[in-house]
This record gives sequence, structure tokens and C-alpha cells, in this order.
Amino acid sequence: MELNDYFLIKELTGLSRQRRFTELAKLGDQAAEYFRKLLPQACARFKNIILLTHVPPFREACWHEGRISNDEYLPHFACKAVGEVLASVMRKHPECKLTVLCGHTHSPGVANLLPNLCVKTGSAEYGHPRLQELIIIE
Repeated sequence: MELNDYFLIKELTGLSRQRRFTELAKLGDQAAEYFRKLLPQACARFKNIILLTHVPPFREACWHEGRISNDEYLPHFACKAVGEVLASVMRKHPECKLTVLCGHTHSPGVANLLPNLCVKTGSAEYGHPRLQELIIIE
């Protein structure tokens, strides 16, 4: 499978399938480690947290035309390592609410993974970004 990302993202261009998956796993692990350190600190300071990430962190937030992506496409459209960290941290901080805003799949959807963890996947078309919703902070 060849996604546009594999031609347009410099770090992924020209890699074999195996090397690409190795690089993607490495990037996912780095992101997961970052959130493992940062998210508990945020939970200690704030009741509501908004986290932005391009790639959905859970299968349940990986939408394609109104349905969850299938197993063939899932590795290209979600980051399991980040999702595992987010869920683990939020289980330890039930007093805190995390809203994750992501995209990448180009199809919209909302996944409520835990009572305090919601993932909103936005829709888009190449070259035509669009407003998904307004967030009002009081």
C-alpha cells in the first residue's frame, strides 16, 4: 500500500515497506514516550486537556467512510503505542478529562474510549482543510 504520505513526507520517501514500518514504529514509540512524561504533568495542573495529534491514537478513532478502518489499513492510519499510553494515564487520572483532536484518515468520527477520554477525528480533502468545530475556552 502506498499512501500519499509515503511520497510527500521526506523521512518516509524511498523507504522499503519494512524500513517504513520500522521508522513509523520508532516515531510512534517516541511520541508515546513524550506523552507518557507530559500527560501526567498536565493532569496534575488542569482538569480539561486538549491534545492535538495528526494520527488517530486508537483503532476506534480510525474512520473511513463512516466505518472503522480494516486490519489491512489500520497500521497506516493509527498509532497504537500512543493510544496505550493515553488510556493508561487517563485511567490513573479519572478526575481529568482528555479530548484528543486528530485527522489523517480524512473521515470524521467520535470515539469515547473511557469516561474521561474522547477522540474526535476530523474530516478533510487534500488541499481543502475545513473547520471541524469551535472550541470555546472560558
